[in-house]
Amino acid sequence: MPILAGILFVATGFAFMLFGLFLFYAFLPLLFAFIGFDIGMLLGRWLTGGIGWIAIMLGVVAAGILAVASYSLEPYRRILLGSSSGILAGLSLAAGLGLDGLFAGFLNLVLILAGGLIGGFLVLYVFDVFVVVTTALGGAGLVVAGAHLLLHGSLQGGIDGFWSSVLIMALAAVGIGWQLSNISKWVQSLPVSPGISSAFAERQDKTPKE
Repeated sequence: MPILAGILFVATGFAFMLFGLFLFYAFLPLLFAFIGFDIGMLLGRWLTGGIGWIAIMLGVVAAGILAVASYSLEPYRRILLGSSSGILAGLSLAAGLGLDGLFAGFLNLVLILAGGLIGGFLVLYVFDVFVVVTTALGGAGLVVAGAHLLLHGSLQGGIDGFWSSVLIMALAAVGIGWQLSNISKWVQSLPVSPGISSAFAERQDKTPKE
């Protein structure tokens, strides 16, 4: 089970880290499903102390709820994305750092509340930048958490907290740089949509014409 969870965390982590903003515009329900699944898995791990069938079932349920909500709550779609991605970023950081014990439980709760509230607020004002940063940071945390599971069978031990944080920040920086450098290419591959953000439009205007 830890190996399967590790593979899922690494795969979805890299997807968030490198293509978070593109997934929002091109494959919206899939992005919400990924976010929901990873939130459910991390919550299940936090509540049960490990990744088993309960964590997987919570992930499946959360994935379905967020995927459906991305359609049924369309007017509040961006707030939903901001809150859910903020929660995922907080949980991913805690898991990537391999924190354990009573303090980690309290920290997880703080990160869930802070991530959800801050994400729901900031996403209204700096949407594209917020999505890029949170998906890169959350994805990096998932990759490191997945690496812990694959190499050691648990989220504790192995790389210590300091080096985990360094690795998370380094991967997040790579993800942010990759997403920002590829926005203009992604715009050209997307269908014309009135929901496209101003940041995408500005990038497209600055792209050299051949």
